[in-house]
Amino acid sequence: MGRGRYPARLKVTVPPPEIAERYYRSWSAHELYHYPARFPLLNAESLFGRNAPLTLELGCATGEYICTLAAAQPDACFVGVDIVAKPLYRAVERVVELGLENIIFLHADARLLYQRIPDRALTAIILHFPPPLLRNRQRNQLLVSAQMLGCAERALVPGGYLSFLTDHPDLFTLMQELLPAFPQLRGLPASPSELAVFESHYHRRWAARGREIRGLRIERIAEE
Repeated sequence: MGRGRYPARLKVTVPPPEIAERYYRSWSAHELYHYPARFPLLNAESLFGRNAPLTLELGCATGEYICTLAAAQPDACFVGVDIVAKPLYRAVERVVELGLENIIFLHADARLLYQRIPDRALTAIILHFPPPLLRNRQRNQLLVSAQMLGCAERALVPGGYLSFLTDHPDLFTLMQELLPAFPQLRGLPASPSELAVFESHYHRRWAARGREIRGLRIERIAEE
């Protein structure tokens, strides 16, 4: 099922150097794959120079959701990741307009970032409306994967969580099928209040088309 051409229609420009230096990073997939140690660790100390709770959004698009979180939690840090650069330029415009200092955006393949996330580095992971790439030739591009859940189990602090939303029933089923292999993760249905925290572009889009929005709050079980 297509996700539409929303990013391709955006009218945006590359951030000026002084803005990009503060809010934008681009990590080459080729270099991440072959030379991962050349890149900084994905944690608050490395990226923000301080020890603080860190939330990572995978597939953040234009940053609506993560900017809302960052504005509400100025003492925490936030990183939005997307494999397409164009929506991230809009995300940078948004964060400048809001005057936020606790967020950066990263143009990268999320699947190659997992190796740069240290253990217990994340308070939360946001995965909302990822593309349902369920055809056989697309499955290696899925963000809903055993690799991603293995990273979540390792990288989330005890009590941290992965927020997952989708309008695609097969993708929701896939997540449920993968979860039992990760005993330190516990999937709970997203509550109505969680679903209503903030509706991003894709949330509004699919809800307006009458699609059922399903969600899980996948918690990292606290160690005894």
